[in-house]
Amino acid sequence: MNNRLVGGLACSSVGLLLYIVGIATTAWLSNAAAESGLWQTCTKGRVRICASYDIGSLNGAYHACRFFAVVGALLMAVGILAGVVHAVKHSLFTRVNKKRTAGGLIIVAGVCGLITAATFTGYYENEFGGAPYGYSFYLTWIQGLFTIGGGVACFIA
Repeated sequence: MNNRLVGGLACSSVGLLLYIVGIATTAWLSNAAAESGLWQTCTKGRVRICASYDIGSLNGAYHACRFFAVVGALLMAVGILAGVVHAVKHSLFTRVNKKRTAGGLIIVAGVCGLITAATFTGYYENEFGGAPYGYSFYLTWIQGLFTIGGGVACFIA
């Protein structure tokens, strides 16, 4: 079994975990009173009350963030699955190089995650001059290192 492919898939799996936690949680913006994410906003305190966004009230930046978040997660899952299938049953796929396809999908997924975070940053920096970013925001940036690095390792394996 190819050690570089296994390492790339492991690194990409860590990236997928960071990515899913980042896009699913509500700590993109966080202050003492509330947290906001891509999907809902929550109050902090003794009782945590969360409310989903009305899709019609969101601006284009939120729609772009949500689109790239979902597309990136799907591409990453498919890419990792294709890499695992190649690693386990590589003799069945001698005509088509599945590890390069898997690596390419994983790299594109990581870039989608970075586009999500960059679009979110750009909107809040332009609109409000900055924001109190939370851990979900940073996880989405950090996943890019693991995901793109793992995808490159899979691609060149």
